[in-house]
Amino acid sequence: MIFQHYNLIYRLTALENVLHGRLGYYSTIKGAFSLYENNDIYKAVELLDLLGLKDRKYFKCANLSGGQKQRVGIARALIQNPKIILCDEPISSLDPQASKVIMEHLKYIVKEMKIPCLVNLHQVDVAKTYSDRIIGMSNGEIVFDGHPSQLTNDIIELIYGAKEDEILAS
Repeated sequence: MIFQHYNLIYRLTALENVLHGRLGYYSTIKGAFSLYENNDIYKAVELLDLLGLKDRKYFKCANLSGGQKQRVGIARALIQNPKIILCDEPISSLDPQASKVIMEHLKYIVKEMKIPCLVNLHQVDVAKTYSDRIIGMSNGEIVFDGHPSQLTNDIIELIYGAKEDEILAS
């Protein structure tokens, strides 16, 4: 799971937060004393490097930007060897450039790592750019399920109560 508000322990480093994704695989004693196996440490370092955080591994998460925090959260999810990743509004509080970086990493995870990502988004333009499939809901009902190219202004208006250009203008 990748969370909207990161769910990191800010007094710990990026590396320590990623390794916390492995706690469920350790005994209580090993977890309490952070006695991680070398292969987990190497994997955490590899993931942080892959996500562009090579020089931030030992920074406390309190000192990272929002986009960097979200990438730590992605690494924490990936170290668990998931079959699928659920993303709850992963870019909602990020600036456009940080959002692009996060979405590019999620695209890489899907295409290259072959891990499906189910992403909850409200940014129609982002969904249309990065999705292979969009499911739109209104009042708890699915009103659209298809390829982004099939998403029309009428369907967007049904979902949001406004056309795409009106949503982007606000």
